[in-house]
Amino acid sequence: MDTYWDVVVIGSGLGGLSAALSLSEKGRRVLILEKSTAPGGCASSFQKNGFIFESGATTLVGIEPGLPLDKLTREFQIQFPLLPLKRSMVVHLDGKIIERYQNHKNWILEAKRVFGGGLRMEVFWKLSNFLSDSLWSLSGRYKFFPFQKLIDIWKSIGSFRPSDLLVLFFSFVPLRFVLKCLGLTKNKEWIRFLDEQLLITSQTTSAKVSMSFASIGLTYPQLQNYVLKGGMVSLAETILEKIESKGGKILYKQEVCLLKKISSKNENQEMDWEIHTKHRENFLFRTPLVVSNLPIWNLMEITDTLPKLKEKTKKIEKGIWGAFTMGIAIQTNPSEEWTRSECLHHQIHLKKSLPYGGGNSLFLSLSHPEDSIRSSDGIRILSLSTHIENPESWVRDDFYLDKKKTIESILIQTLEDSFPWFHREMILFQHSATPVTWKTWTGRKFGRVGGIPNSYFSNPFQMLSNRSEDSNLLLTGDTVYPGQGIPAVVLGGLHSVEQFLARKRG
Repeated sequence: MDTYWDVVVIGSGLGGLSAALSLSEKGRRVLILEKSTAPGGCASSFQKNGFIFESGATTLVGIEPGLPLDKLTREFQIQFPLLPLKRSMVVHLDGKIIERYQNHKNWILEAKRVFGGGLRMEVFWKLSNFLSDSLWSLSGRYKFFPFQKLIDIWKSIGSFRPSDLLVLFFSFVPLRFVLKCLGLTKNKEWIRFLDEQLLITSQTTSAKVSMSFASIGLTYPQLQNYVLKGGMVSLAETILEKIESKGGKILYKQEVCLLKKISSKNENQEMDWEIHTKHRENFLFRTPLVVSNLPIWNLMEITDTLPKLKEKTKKIEKGIWGAFTMGIAIQTNPSEEWTRSECLHHQIHLKKSLPYGGGNSLFLSLSHPEDSIRSSDGIRILSLSTHIENPESWVRDDFYLDKKKTIESILIQTLEDSFPWFHREMILFQHSATPVTWKTWTGRKFGRVGGIPNSYFSNPFQMLSNRSEDSNLLLTGDTVYPGQGIPAVVLGGLHSVEQFLARKRG
C-alpha cells in the first residue's frame, strides 16, 4: 500500500478526525493511523457479547448554530444520525431529584427550589449563561488563540467584540469569589452539586476553576442534548465516510511507536516526518505534515523533536483523572411507562466515596428507546462512569479483580437504590473497565481520560496551543486548547488546520 501521504493523522479521536476532514476537503490525501479496531477514541462504541456498549457515559451537545458540530454539518455537508432528547439530565442528591431543564428560566426556578438563594441564585445562572454563550462565540472567532506571536493578535483584531472583555475579566476571577460575593457558599449541598457537575465537564471542582471556565461546564445541559443511533461511534464513522469519499484512508491496529524528522523527497520541503508503528506488515509511513491526536504525555514518548512541549508536559503530570466505566444490558418490558419517559442521563451522588481512588458520584446514560440498533427487543444498554484518581496506581496484580468486583457491586447496588425499575435480576450481561483497560484499549498513558483539569490554567492564555514548536506538527485532542468535551476537541481540530493554512499563506 501507499506509504507516502500528504497528511498522517495519529489517532482517530474526534479532534484528529475533524482536522483530517478539513484537510481532505482542501485536497490533501489523508491517512489516519488508529491503535484500536474502531474509530472515535474515548467517544466510541464497541460490541461485546452481542450488545453495543459506549466507551463511557457521554452526552452530545454543540449542534446549535455557530457551535462546533454545527460547523461540521454546514461546511462539510455531514448529517449525523441524531436522536434529540427532551430531557437533558437528572441529578440525584441526598434524596432530592433535580431536573436539569434545558430551558434557562425553568432551570433557574429549579435551582432556587432545591438550593434557595433567591435573586442571588438567579444572578449567578444568568451570568453563567451569558459567559458560556459569549465564550463559545469567542472561541469560534479567535482562531489563532492561544496567541503565540504578535501576528496572532493582529489577525484576531477584526474578531473583537466589547463583550469579549467581560469574558476575559471573568477568566481571571475564581468561581468561589463570585459565589462569595453573591452569598452562595454556605449551602454544602449546593457546593457538592457544583463540584460534581464540574468534575464531569472540567475535571476539577468549584474551588479550583475560574468563573469563565466554570460557566461552560455548568451550562452544557442548557444546550440541546442528543444521542446517536447505533452509539457514539456513529459520530466518528460518519466523519470517516466523508474523509474516505475524498480519497482518505484509515488503518486500524496501527499503534505509533516512533515519530522523527528525515530528509524530504520534495525539493520544496526541507524535512519529512517518518512514522513507525507496531504493525507487523504496514509499519512505516512518510509525510510532510503530521496531526497528533495523542494526549501530550503519549506524544512525548514517541518523539524527541519537541523539547519545549516536553518541558511543559513534565509540569502537567499530577492530578490527572482516570475512569472506571461499566456497561450493563438489561431486559425490559417496553409497555412499561418508564421505558418511554425516563431521562437518559443521570448523575447520582454517592453516600460515600468509592474505594481505590473512586469518585463521589456516578454518571449514567441509557440507550435511546427508539434506537433500533442498541435497544432492540426491549433490551436497554446502561453506560456508567465515575472518576478514578491516580489511575497509575491501577495494575494487574493479585488484588485487581477483587477491586473491580467491589466497585461493580457498589454501582449495581446504587442503581437498585436509585431506580425502582432496575433490578439485578434483569441483567443479561455486564462488563467493566478500569484505567488499566483504558490504557490497553486506547493507549492513553496510565489510562488517563478526560483531558487536563482546568485548575492547571489560571487563565486561558496558559493553555497548550494546537500549534507545536514544529510548524508541520499540529496538535489536537483533549489535552490541548480548547480542552475536553466533544465540541471542544472538534473546534480544536478545525482551528489547528485553519492556523496551519494561514501560516502557509503568510
